[in-house]
Amino acid sequence: MRFRVTFASMGILGASVLLATPALAVDWGSASNPVFGYENGKKFGKMYGKFYNDNSVSAMSTTWQYDLRPGGNKVRVETDFYWYRICQSYQSSPSWCPDVSKQTEETNTASWVKDSRARNLRFDSSASRGGIDICEIQAWSNDPCSPQALPQFSY
Repeated sequence: MRFRVTFASMGILGASVLLATPALAVDWGSASNPVFGYENGKKFGKMYGKFYNDNSVSAMSTTWQYDLRPGGNKVRVETDFYWYRICQSYQSSPSWCPDVSKQTEETNTASWVKDSRARNLRFDSSASRGGIDICEIQAWSNDPCSPQALPQFSY
């Protein structure tokens, strides 16, 4: 089986790292190479993290977020959980089915803040994927968000 981590970024869409064996944990980004969020061409936040199988009980998204404009609008990380399974009864083959979106606490700190969000593993699925982005919270307009990191693992 082949599993991949896909980073949709401003300059490189769909760059992939292929893993030879099924992954139980996937690190994406790092403190020195984070995923950035932009608003009108200016960076507002950055993030990195790990998406993993937590003791065969849940899909866990652990992230570190950093507000690049502290004191202004807050930032948060959002994880959209997906499962590889038959989504609808009329489907003949599995696909990535959306489940739920979970958000971290909002922060406006110019330092790395760690947070985790989880979703129980599904018995009718063989893999989990996280669509993970950092967003700046705005009161009167749509929240700008980074491109999503898309790590996945099988179980």
